[in-house]
Amino acid sequence: MTWRELAPERLFDLKDALVIDVRSPCEHKAEYIPHSVNIPLLEDDERVFIGTTYAVEGEMVARRKALKIISPKIPDIVDKILELKNQGQHIVVHCWRGGLRSETVASFLTVVGIDCWRLTGGFKGWRKVVMNDFARAQYSFTPVILHGRTGVGKSEILRALENLGADVLNLEELANHRGSVFGALGLSVQPTQKNFESELWLKLRQFTSRPVFIEAESRKIGRIALPDFLIDRIATGRRVEVTGSMARRVERITAEYANVFTDELKAEAVAAMQNLRVRLGNKRTDEIAAFGLNGQLDQAIKALLSDYYDPLYDGHLAKNAPYEITVSGDDVELAARQLMQWAADAMGS
Repeated sequence: MTWRELAPERLFDLKDALVIDVRSPCEHKAEYIPHSVNIPLLEDDERVFIGTTYAVEGEMVARRKALKIISPKIPDIVDKILELKNQGQHIVVHCWRGGLRSETVASFLTVVGIDCWRLTGGFKGWRKVVMNDFARAQYSFTPVILHGRTGVGKSEILRALENLGADVLNLEELANHRGSVFGALGLSVQPTQKNFESELWLKLRQFTSRPVFIEAESRKIGRIALPDFLIDRIATGRRVEVTGSMARRVERITAEYANVFTDELKAEAVAAMQNLRVRLGNKRTDEIAAFGLNGQLDQAIKALLSDYYDPLYDGHLAKNAPYEITVSGDDVELAARQLMQWAADAMGS
């Protein structure tokens, strides 16, 4: 029995693949294959030590020192992989570029009778597949783009559509950002650009020729940049409009940002407000900030919508008119059903 090479483009064709990343923890955190599990051959400090040894004392000395570090770990690494493996799962091992680290683990797995694959080219090979697919952009789905003012419920409608069985690409969810000046408040850190792109690639490959509902986005969501082909698909997709009453919009956003002006996030919220001064001026910005700091969050949100967000979005909405259908986000479930029926009538889906 021996391990086999697996081309990265075939990785997700394997049913029930258990992807083991044997790189160091910091490497895995910075960029990883979706659903992979990190079982490092070298810890972060050990990897730095071996790298320094290689640079100063040469390859052979570095290899011998690495062997002394790695050898006692092998039984535990094998045990951890076996604990994770379910019956029938394919084990796929990878490192940065399909080199010595993944070869070492794959070899020891086969020694103890465990069949496995090694990912050809490692993470670097996987990354090349993702970027090549984005460059070719050979996706057959029809994008349906939801346009609308801030707070009308576009994200909620996407979730309702998904619950009804529609294909949905929720970019703000993938980017872990609400796509506004205050979009990061109260959320965990955004993924790295590479991790976002890997998750996006995995999501896109699930779509067929059916319509895919997507919220209109600018080129960047927080610090995440959307790939060029997706910007083009958003710009040329079939356009639908979501409207909503001011009262419901204020209610929705107030509920979502209720924790923004807590003591923990107050400084971050005030800092975000500074980005509005160029458009709103110092006096109005200070007035709106005071609403929030004094516990009048609904008043702050209403002012932000009427003075900042609506004028900003209305030009965009006018530019993209006419729309094929308009629905109200005041009733999210009804809006989702209306969009499903429209898609069935207009596109036969």
